Amino acid sequence: MRRTTTVLLTLLAIAEQYAPATAENDPKVITLACDGTLTTRTYNANKPTKPEALQKISVVVNLDEQTVFFLGYVIPVESVDEASINFGGTQIVDYGFSISIRGHIDRASGRMGVTTVTLDPTKPNDPNIATVGYDVVCKVL
Repeated sequence: MRRTTTVLLTLLAIAEQYAPATAENDPKVITLACDGTLTTRTYNANKPTKPEALQKISVVVNLDEQTVFFLGYVIPVESVDEASINFGGTQIVDYGFSISIRGHIDRASGRMGVTTVTLDPTKPNDPNIATVGYDVVCKVL
């Protein structure tokens, strides 16, 4: 009986090492390396430009703190599920300008779309001074 118990405990310990990841074992901080394009809309003309290649950027998703670090900004996570991570928020930057950032990460494909809009407090009737769209594919580091 004692030998059977020992063998069963040993088998359970080995099986636990090879068990598939569960929600408890999922990483809480995900670091991504992303490549892709950016498209700007110019002030006044408000016409999109041709997409430009984007240098590799890093994105850090912290699920414990519910934040995404992107382009030097810390943006709140709005929702997370097995398929996607959605984030967005507005922050005051230099000289009273603000930047609004909204994004979505598809967890299966690694595709991330982000739109940033810079707002000018001195022009309340025409607040969009720069809109940039990012279309990138990310890989976990």
